[in-house]
Amino acid sequence: MLIVSVGLLGGCSRSTQIGPTEPSVMAVMDKARVMEVADDVLTRMNFVIEKFDVDRGYIKTHPLRGGQGFEFWRTDNASPEDAAEANIHSIQRTAWLDIVQDGSNVRMKCDVQIRRFSMVEAELVGLSQAANLYTTQSGSLRSLSPRTNEFTWIDLGPDPALEQKILRKIKEKIAKLEGRS
Repeated sequence: MLIVSVGLLGGCSRSTQIGPTEPSVMAVMDKARVMEVADDVLTRMNFVIEKFDVDRGYIKTHPLRGGQGFEFWRTDNASPEDAAEANIHSIQRTAWLDIVQDGSNVRMKCDVQIRRFSMVEAELVGLSQAANLYTTQSGSLRSLSPRTNEFTWIDLGPDPALEQKILRKIKEKIAKLEGRS
């Protein structure tokens, strides 16, 4: 009953209440230092850095599996709706940061894309074949047989709430390092 209630309250699609994230401008530090802070913030949020290019001002993370309700230390669910979705579906989030030095200012743009794991439904010809949809049997041993065309990731688009949360955490850490907090 609880899952049905959460599904009805959360809906089946992502909330679009928060608009796209605008680039954040800061008149502090240099680009390399901002990138170090951004790397630390993303790492503390359990993201694993895939690409870190200081010359281009580019950071990309590996996909991060959505935090479940019992993982109280996880901070990648930026809203209750995101937490409910992560508990119901297998989701991943990937973050990209573009950091540009513009004179004495540093501009940051964060993009977080979310995707959901999906199993393509196989045609069920008869009830006696239901066990063979996703398993194989050799003798008395039955095992899961993942067929690559039956599993896929569905792109759900951006996660503006997490984008804003990441930018806010970076700004707060910079302010703290500069003694402005």
